Amino acid sequence: MVDILAFGAHPDDIDFACGAILAKMAAQKKSIVLVDLTLGDKGTHGVPEERRQESENAAAVIGAKRVFLDFKDCEVVDNYEGRLKLVKLIREHKPRLVIGPFWKGEQNHPDHLACGQMVRHACRYARFANILPEIPIHWIDGVLHYPPPTYEKIDFIVDVTDVVDVWKKMMLCHATQMQTFAYEDWCLKVAAKLGVLIGKPFAQGLVKGNPIIIDDIMSVAKGAREL
Repeated sequence: MVDILAFGAHPDDIDFACGAILAKMAAQKKSIVLVDLTLGDKGTHGVPEERRQESENAAAVIGAKRVFLDFKDCEVVDNYEGRLKLVKLIREHKPRLVIGPFWKGEQNHPDHLACGQMVRHACRYARFANILPEIPIHWIDGVLHYPPPTYEKIDFIVDVTDVVDVWKKMMLCHATQMQTFAYEDWCLKVAAKLGVLIGKPFAQGLVKGNPIIIDDIMSVAKGAREL
Protein backbone atom coordinates (compact mmCIF):
# COMPACT_ATOMS: atom_id res chain seq x y z
CA MET A 1 0.00 0.00 0.00
CA VAL A 2 1.25 3.50 -0.86
CA ASP A 3 0.02 6.92 0.16
CA ILE A 4 0.07 8.58 -3.26
CA LEU A 5 -0.05 7.20 -6.81
CA ALA A 6 0.48 9.99 -9.36
CA PHE A 7 -0.05 9.66 -13.11
CA GLY A 8 1.36 11.68 -15.99
CA ALA A 9 1.21 11.28 -19.77
CA HIS A 10 4.90 12.12 -20.31
CA PRO A 11 8.06 11.69 -18.22
CA ASP A 12 8.15 15.31 -17.02
CA ASP A 13 4.44 16.07 -16.56
CA ILE A 14 4.17 15.13 -12.89
CA ASP A 15 7.47 16.75 -11.93
CA PHE A 16 6.67 20.11 -13.52
CA ALA A 17 2.99 20.30 -12.58
CA CYS A 18 2.93 19.01 -8.99
CA GLY A 19 6.49 18.01 -8.18
CA ALA A 20 6.76 20.52 -5.35
CA ILE A 21 3.61 19.18 -3.69
CA LEU A 22 5.00 15.65 -3.95
CA ALA A 23 8.35 16.83 -2.57
CA LYS A 24 6.50 18.25 0.42
CA MET A 25 4.60 15.01 0.91
CA ALA A 26 7.84 13.02 0.68
CA ALA A 27 9.35 15.25 3.36
CA GLN A 28 6.38 14.25 5.52
CA LYS A 29 7.34 10.59 4.97
CA LYS A 30 4.48 9.82 2.59
CA SER A 31 5.17 6.91 0.23
CA ILE A 32 4.86 7.91 -3.43
CA VAL A 33 4.76 6.09 -6.77
CA LEU A 34 4.94 8.06 -10.03
CA VAL A 35 3.55 6.59 -13.26
CA ASP A 36 4.48 7.81 -16.75
CA LEU A 37 2.14 6.54 -19.46
CA THR A 38 4.65 7.19 -22.27
CA LEU A 39 8.36 7.86 -22.68
CA GLY A 40 7.70 10.99 -24.72
CA ASP A 41 8.96 9.21 -27.82
CA LYS A 42 7.64 11.86 -30.24
CA GLY A 43 9.11 14.84 -28.42
CA THR A 44 11.55 17.10 -30.25
CA HIS A 45 14.40 16.53 -27.81
CA GLY A 46 15.47 13.38 -26.01
CA VAL A 47 15.12 9.75 -27.01
CA PRO A 48 13.04 7.36 -24.88
CA GLU A 49 16.07 5.90 -23.07
CA GLU A 50 17.22 9.38 -22.05
CA ARG A 51 13.80 10.46 -20.92
CA ARG A 52 13.29 7.31 -18.89
CA GLN A 53 16.57 7.90 -17.06
CA GLU A 54 15.73 11.56 -16.47
CA SER A 55 12.37 10.52 -15.07
CA GLU A 56 13.93 7.97 -12.74
CA ASN A 57 16.50 10.53 -11.58
CA ALA A 58 13.75 13.03 -10.77
CA ALA A 59 11.83 10.46 -8.74
CA ALA A 60 15.01 9.57 -6.83
CA VAL A 61 15.32 13.17 -5.67
CA ILE A 62 12.28 12.65 -3.41
CA GLY A 63 12.75 8.93 -2.83
CA ALA A 64 9.77 7.95 -4.98
CA LYS A 65 9.35 4.88 -7.14
CA ARG A 66 8.79 5.37 -10.89
CA VAL A 67 6.72 3.09 -13.12
CA PHE A 68 6.51 3.25 -16.92
CA LEU A 69 3.62 2.06 -19.06
CA ASP A 70 3.62 1.25 -22.77
CA PHE A 71 1.35 3.96 -24.21
CA LYS A 72 2.68 5.81 -27.25
CA ASP A 73 3.34 9.54 -27.16
CA CYS A 74 0.67 11.59 -28.99
CA GLU A 75 -1.51 8.46 -29.24
CA VAL A 76 -2.92 8.36 -25.71
CA VAL A 77 -6.69 7.99 -25.76
CA ASP A 78 -9.19 7.24 -23.04
CA ASN A 79 -10.46 3.75 -23.85
CA TYR A 80 -11.31 0.56 -22.00
CA GLU A 81 -7.98 -1.12 -22.70
CA GLY A 82 -6.06 1.86 -21.36
CA ARG A 83 -8.24 2.13 -18.27
CA LEU A 84 -7.49 -1.49 -17.41
CA LYS A 85 -3.75 -0.79 -17.40
CA LEU A 86 -4.33 1.92 -14.80
CA VAL A 87 -6.72 -0.27 -12.81
CA LYS A 88 -4.02 -2.92 -12.56
CA LEU A 89 -1.55 -0.42 -11.11
CA ILE A 90 -4.09 1.00 -8.69
CA ARG A 91 -4.91 -2.45 -7.36
CA GLU A 92 -1.27 -3.49 -7.15
CA HIS A 93 -0.14 -0.38 -5.26
CA LYS A 94 -3.33 0.22 -3.26
CA PRO A 95 -2.94 4.02 -2.96
CA ARG A 96 -4.84 6.17 -0.50
CA LEU A 97 -4.78 9.09 -2.95
CA VAL A 98 -4.52 9.17 -6.74
CA ILE A 99 -3.33 12.28 -8.57
CA GLY A 100 -3.68 12.83 -12.32
CA PRO A 101 -3.81 15.60 -14.91
CA PHE A 102 -6.84 17.85 -15.30
CA TRP A 103 -9.54 15.98 -17.20
CA LYS A 104 -11.71 18.69 -18.78
CA GLY A 105 -11.60 21.35 -21.49
CA GLU A 106 -8.79 22.29 -23.83
CA GLN A 107 -5.18 21.51 -22.99
CA ASN A 108 -1.83 22.12 -24.65
CA HIS A 109 -1.41 18.39 -25.33
CA PRO A 110 -4.27 15.93 -25.96
CA ASP A 111 -2.37 13.19 -24.09
CA HIS A 112 -2.79 15.18 -20.85
CA LEU A 113 -6.55 15.32 -21.22
CA ALA A 114 -6.83 11.62 -22.09
CA CYS A 115 -4.62 10.66 -19.16
CA GLY A 116 -6.76 12.66 -16.74
CA GLN A 117 -9.94 11.07 -18.05
CA MET A 118 -8.50 7.57 -17.80
CA VAL A 119 -7.38 8.23 -14.23
CA ARG A 120 -10.90 9.13 -13.17
CA HIS A 121 -12.45 6.10 -14.86
CA ALA A 122 -9.78 3.73 -13.56
CA CYS A 123 -10.31 4.88 -9.98
CA ARG A 124 -13.94 3.84 -10.30
CA TYR A 125 -13.19 0.60 -12.15
CA ALA A 126 -10.65 -0.40 -9.48
CA ARG A 127 -13.50 -1.22 -7.11
CA PHE A 128 -15.54 -3.31 -9.59
CA ALA A 129 -15.03 -6.99 -8.76
CA ASN A 130 -15.86 -8.23 -12.26
CA ILE A 131 -13.14 -6.10 -13.89
CA LEU A 132 -9.79 -7.95 -13.77
CA PRO A 133 -11.28 -10.39 -11.24
CA GLU A 134 -7.90 -12.06 -10.72
CA ILE A 135 -6.66 -8.95 -8.84
CA PRO A 136 -8.40 -7.96 -5.56
CA ILE A 137 -10.38 -4.73 -5.76
CA HIS A 138 -9.19 -1.50 -4.14
CA TRP A 139 -11.10 1.56 -2.98
CA ILE A 140 -9.07 4.76 -3.01
CA ASP A 141 -9.82 7.56 -0.54
CA GLY A 142 -9.90 10.13 -3.31
CA VAL A 143 -8.56 11.53 -6.57
CA LEU A 144 -7.18 15.01 -7.20
CA HIS A 145 -5.86 16.67 -10.35
CA TYR A 146 -3.03 19.01 -11.23
CA PRO A 147 -4.36 21.75 -13.54
CA PRO A 148 -2.84 23.37 -16.63
CA PRO A 149 -0.61 26.38 -15.82
CA THR A 150 -3.23 28.90 -16.97
CA TYR A 151 -6.12 27.39 -14.99
CA GLU A 152 -7.37 29.76 -12.29
CA LYS A 153 -10.14 27.93 -10.39
CA ILE A 154 -7.84 26.17 -7.97
CA ASP A 155 -9.49 24.23 -5.12
CA PHE A 156 -6.43 23.52 -2.98
CA ILE A 157 -3.29 25.64 -2.71
CA VAL A 158 -0.19 24.20 -1.05
CA ASP A 159 2.63 26.38 0.21
CA VAL A 160 5.74 24.77 -1.30
CA THR A 161 8.25 27.46 -0.41
CA ASP A 162 10.18 25.16 1.92
CA VAL A 163 10.74 22.53 -0.79
CA VAL A 164 11.25 24.71 -3.84
CA ASP A 165 14.97 23.87 -4.03
CA VAL A 166 14.15 20.15 -4.04
CA TRP A 167 11.56 20.78 -6.74
CA LYS A 168 14.14 22.61 -8.84
CA LYS A 169 16.40 19.55 -8.66
CA MET A 170 13.51 17.38 -9.89
CA MET A 171 12.80 19.68 -12.81
CA LEU A 172 16.45 20.04 -13.81
CA CYS A 173 16.71 16.25 -14.12
CA HIS A 174 14.72 16.67 -17.36
CA ALA A 175 17.65 18.26 -19.17
CA THR A 176 16.53 17.22 -22.65
CA GLN A 177 13.28 19.12 -22.26
CA MET A 178 15.03 22.30 -21.20
CA GLN A 179 16.34 22.45 -24.77
CA THR A 180 12.77 22.97 -25.95
CA PHE A 181 11.65 25.57 -23.44
CA ALA A 182 12.76 27.12 -20.13
CA TYR A 183 10.30 24.96 -18.17
CA GLU A 184 11.98 25.47 -14.80
CA ASP A 185 11.63 29.25 -15.02
CA TRP A 186 8.07 28.98 -16.36
CA CYS A 187 6.94 26.62 -13.59
CA LEU A 188 8.51 28.80 -10.92
CA LYS A 189 6.66 31.84 -12.27
CA VAL A 190 3.36 29.94 -12.14
CA ALA A 191 4.16 28.88 -8.55
CA ALA A 192 5.04 32.45 -7.62
CA LYS A 193 1.69 33.65 -8.99
CA LEU A 194 -0.18 31.11 -6.87
CA GLY A 195 1.99 32.04 -3.91
CA VAL A 196 0.68 35.61 -4.12
CA LEU A 197 -2.81 34.29 -3.28
CA ILE A 198 -1.61 32.99 0.09
CA GLY A 199 1.11 35.49 0.84
CA LYS A 200 3.93 33.01 0.26
CA PRO A 201 6.81 32.99 -2.25
CA PHE A 202 5.75 29.77 -3.97
CA ALA A 203 2.67 27.53 -4.08
CA GLN A 204 1.16 24.80 -6.24
CA GLY A 205 -2.48 23.96 -6.74
CA LEU A 206 -4.76 20.96 -7.14
CA VAL A 207 -8.38 20.66 -8.16
CA LYS A 208 -11.10 18.23 -7.18
CA GLY A 209 -13.67 16.50 -9.32
CA ASN A 210 -15.96 15.47 -6.47
CA PRO A 211 -17.05 17.00 -3.15
CA ILE A 212 -14.53 16.52 -0.35
CA ILE A 213 -15.73 14.83 2.84
CA ILE A 214 -14.59 16.56 6.04
CA ASP A 215 -15.30 16.12 9.76
CA ASP A 216 -13.96 19.45 10.99
CA ILE A 217 -14.85 22.55 8.96
CA MET A 218 -12.05 24.42 10.71
CA SER A 219 -9.55 22.29 8.80
CA VAL A 220 -10.57 23.97 5.55
CA ALA A 221 -11.73 27.35 6.83
CA LYS A 222 -8.45 29.08 6.03
CA GLY A 223 -8.81 30.23 2.45
CA ALA A 224 -6.71 32.15 0.00
CA ARG A 225 -6.76 35.84 0.82
CA GLU A 226 -8.52 38.38 -1.36
CA LEU A 227 -5.56 40.56 -2.31
